[in-house]
Amino acid sequence: YLDNMTKIEMEAMEAVIGMRKEMAKQNEIDWEQRRYEIAKECLPTVYQTALEIAKKTGVIEEPKDIVAVVVDLADLLIENLKKDKE
Repeated sequence: YLDNMTKIEMEAMEAVIGMRKEMAKQNEIDWEQRRYEIAKECLPTVYQTALEIAKKTGVIEEPKDIVAVVVDLADLLIENLKKDKE
């Protein structure tokens, strides 16, 4: 069959294959980007909670510890989201 295909048919077939590959890429989740987005959304709440705890207890968290909690939350959420997709 491939021997009988015209050049236009071959180019059309290649274009369709290329479009399918692009569509497949778009459906893939960029987990690193998702991790960033989740962390960005969690940071204000975790920071605010740390401030409230500091007011009540006098214990002030280091910024690096607050960030570590945020990243851990994002990683845990992503881990669970990946499990749900399997």
